[in-house]
Amino acid sequence: MDALTLEWLSELIDMTISAQSNAFRVKRIEREAHALLNTSGGRAEICWLLLTFAAFLQGDRDRCIRCAEAAYALAKHDAMIVGNAASLLNNVGAPRLAAAYGRQLLSLSDGDARIAVNAARVLYGALCFEEAAEIVSLRDNRHGLTESDGFLAFIGGLLSTFQEHGVDVELRMALLESAISTICAEGCRIRRTTPVNYPDDTMRYEFFIEQSASQCGSIDYAIAKVLTEKFDDAHPEVVTFVCRPLTSYTPAGVSIEVER
Repeated sequence: MDALTLEWLSELIDMTISAQSNAFRVKRIEREAHALLNTSGGRAEICWLLLTFAAFLQGDRDRCIRCAEAAYALAKHDAMIVGNAASLLNNVGAPRLAAAYGRQLLSLSDGDARIAVNAARVLYGALCFEEAAEIVSLRDNRHGLTESDGFLAFIGGLLSTFQEHGVDVELRMALLESAISTICAEGCRIRRTTPVNYPDDTMRYEFFIEQSASQCGSIDYAIAKVLTEKFDDAHPEVVTFVCRPLTSYTPAGVSIEVER
């Protein structure tokens, strides 16, 4: 990666982490990435990753997914590409694809605890608790994890709650995807996602969208209605899906950064 594309990527990552986007800079980097692709003047996979970040910051979910897939197709053995793409896919509401990338990221960890933890974060964000728990389990030292890496120490309790209520990974994914489909059907763009855990080992899955609080309430009702009609039991006692205004988003998660 040359110094200029590294600088662009670092800029976009910083904007993503801080949730402080500079629309002019994003468009400028996007144009430069397209120009490099058209002239074969740079590594295509990096250009596609730049375009993935640009689409994410601009709130274009479909384009973000397409660019992530293009980057992944060219560099599925590059942990930096795979990890960043997976993280962005979770945030735009593409959990099944994000989980697939998370599994690939884990296969690339090769004893690197940082990469393994990032893979666990991705799988957790896609509600694949079993796989995330296996990665962070202190009984499994294959990934070089230590006590200090146990950021998901609560995952065991969360997993137990979902298993006790019969909410397996396929049902979790189906509920999540149904909520996402409802939000998209309402004409809203998912800009961020955040799973929130409660002390009683239940969860609220938050979607940040560009709507007011009252409009979010209306979409929450639509989500609840769809889940009630589509599933015999949507298990609201263990997981709920709610929308929040994008303006209320506070950066608190951890993104996967490129080496600087």
